[in-house]
Amino acid sequence: MMKGFSVSNALFLAVLAALAVLSLAAPSEVKVVVYSGPKTCSNKYLKKDEKPTKVEADYVVGLHFTVTVDESTKGSRETLGKKIESSRDAGIAPSFPVGQGKVVAGLDQGLIGLCKGASAYIIVPPHLAYGRMGKPEQGVGSDATLRYDVEIVDIQPPIPDEFFKIDGNKDGRISKEEAKTHFDKLGQALDLDALWKDEDKDGDGFITWEEFSGPKGGEPRAPTQKQQKKQQAGKVPDEMPSFFKGVDTNNDGKLNKEEMAKMFESLGQEMTEEFWAESDPDGDGYITYEEFIGSDNKGAGKGEEL
Repeated sequence: MMKGFSVSNALFLAVLAALAVLSLAAPSEVKVVVYSGPKTCSNKYLKKDEKPTKVEADYVVGLHFTVTVDESTKGSRETLGKKIESSRDAGIAPSFPVGQGKVVAGLDQGLIGLCKGASAYIIVPPHLAYGRMGKPEQGVGSDATLRYDVEIVDIQPPIPDEFFKIDGNKDGRISKEEAKTHFDKLGQALDLDALWKDEDKDGDGFITWEEFSGPKGGEPRAPTQKQQKKQQAGKVPDEMPSFFKGVDTNNDGKLNKEEMAKMFESLGQEMTEEFWAESDPDGDGYITYEEFIGSDNKGAGKGEEL
């Protein structure tokens, strides 16, 4: 048994490993089935006054949706078929920019490419929805696969967002280095001192989304998974249980592939590549504490509840 582990720790990890094996049988990627309306469309040859007909990243989509727990769920199965939420109950079709983390990651992915007027099923696997912890307050259990029944009712072109373009590392603020890099690429001269005097209202050396006076989209974008992991790296919660600390042998607050493999070996099991790919969805080679226990709902955006 691994040093620092108690019997209860080992049992917890055994249960965790068992849940992981179950989740491998669920779909690993988003599946989209258009069952009504147009299946092909293009925004390439639109005239000046014509609206887009195809959903693309950053385009604003208006849609009706009904989300249920899909029958392919391999985690918590007592809620199979349960309706979680529906825009039709409220009679209002919500709208949001696609691909900006306003909804769960799997829905963001599945909407891209759909045509105006199309109806489709979007099947979202757990790691691109609410993960191992689910969302109990909405009736979503552990490792739930979600089924979105969507109807695309409107598509609008992207709202200009210069802030996002200038913010090179996507941390929600612009540094002088990022501004210089951006405008150098455009071949435009820039007086950084004058710009910072006007824009950096609190004088902290950065221009935040709130301070920026140029085009910046409708609202701040949700941090990407990679940015969240960079922010979390090295931040080890004081309440972190001993089992995670036991696996994290180099004490850097995150787990690498070798550490996870050794954990499985201590339980008499072999870690599969599929398990690692699901546990490390952004492919940066590490699993944070929040991802390990599934409490970060890593597939979910911070805005809408979809």
